[in-house]
Amino acid sequence: MTTFHELLGTNDNCSKADIKKKYRQLSVSLHPDKGGSQVLMKMLNLAYQQVIQGNGNQKCAEIPFGSDDNADVPQQNTAVLKEKIRTLIKEKAHLQALIEQNQQQLTHAYNAGENCAREALVLLQTTNSRLNEQLLVLQRQIDSDTTSAHGVNKGVKSLYIVIIASLIIIVALIVWFIWHYKTQHLQPQSLPSIPVTTPVSVVSVTPSQSTVIEHTETENNVERIMLTDTVGLWQQRYYEGTRQPYIAVRSANGSYIVKDCQGTFSYYSHHSARVAANLIYSTNDHQFAVYRIPYGNGSTDQQWLNSKSVSINNNIFSNNGYKSSSLALASVCRNSVPF
Repeated sequence: MTTFHELLGTNDNCSKADIKKKYRQLSVSLHPDKGGSQVLMKMLNLAYQQVIQGNGNQKCAEIPFGSDDNADVPQQNTAVLKEKIRTLIKEKAHLQALIEQNQQQLTHAYNAGENCAREALVLLQTTNSRLNEQLLVLQRQIDSDTTSAHGVNKGVKSLYIVIIASLIIIVALIVWFIWHYKTQHLQPQSLPSIPVTTPVSVVSVTPSQSTVIEHTETENNVERIMLTDTVGLWQQRYYEGTRQPYIAVRSANGSYIVKDCQGTFSYYSHHSARVAANLIYSTNDHQFAVYRIPYGNGSTDQQWLNSKSVSINNNIFSNNGYKSSSLALASVCRNSVPF
């Protein structure tokens, strides 16, 4: 027969708090609102009272069950209730076994993870020690190779110097020969020079006689830029009739900003007008008056790199494509540092 301890899931070692906890758990599942019945709740209350009073080991059948309102309960209902009690006890035992199994699996998994972490740590420490030893061996080899190769490097450097000097001399002779051939056989007929009377506007400054002479001589030997219809984009070009590279950008009104291999910026004015003080007149090219920009707005790479556009003499010049074009110019001009 089933005892009150078995019915409630307790034993003699359970405290009153444990007994009350078991009672609350079973009352939730046996409550009429949860699919139970009033008879089951009364049996649960009776078991709770008997266990609290110390009668948990008594058989349920030894205690008269019910009151005046349930004295006529049929015997078959009692058998059904006992069967439900046995089912609940089996489910409780099954759940307890699952809890113990899960706890064991959790313990095993924790121990396995801890052991794996320890093994990985030991492996990493061993690998680190081995790599440190290899590093020391390689460092010793490098030191010894450097000492032995020091004397050989001196001879190699001397040989390199001799070869480079020979190449420089050969290149210089070839350049001199080409220049000499051009000056002796390809010298064009010089045209009679015509005085230039076109006025050039500079900031409230009248060019002196020496300036006019220098201007006339410069015009005769000027390297003309290639014209383009593209507005607002820096592009690499070559001066007409030469292989001298430059980069330039065109404004909306047809003026240009030009940067050459020496890193000098020049302003090619499309219309005659008064110019800013930092624009120094240089020469004429096509229909342009050319001004150098030695200082001020538009005279440095940083100004073009750090702004989307630069305003020069009321002309807006974009920096679109400036960085890539300047790098290409530096490569062609054989400059290692473009900025």
